[in-house]
Amino acid sequence: MNFKKRKFNCPAELTATLLQGKWKVILLYNLRKAPKRFGELRRLTPGITQATLTKQLKELENSGIVKRSVLGKDKLSGVEYELTNVGAELKPVLYAMIRWGLAHQKDYVAGSFVMLGT
Repeated sequence: MNFKKRKFNCPAELTATLLQGKWKVILLYNLRKAPKRFGELRRLTPGITQATLTKQLKELENSGIVKRSVLGKDKLSGVEYELTNVGAELKPVLYAMIRWGLAHQKDYVAGSFVMLGT
């Protein structure tokens, strides 16, 4: 999506648009500490399909939030995904969301979070 041609009502709308969908925030959560390979991201993201993971990572890459790097001389060597500097600037937002989720867990979630320690 070409964001420069779109008008936004407020800065929060831009951020929400860049991170819209069920999986992008979860992928940022999984990339917050270190780069990950595609298979590792799939394993760490229960319920995501390979096609959806590919699409979401591509959108995050196109937005400049995630960087994709080929590890060897060809794609068979594998690829790795990591937050860019712009993506890393979202960490305080992500950590605020984590704190809010923990503080209000009992109001919305029956049981514990599956991914809390990853």
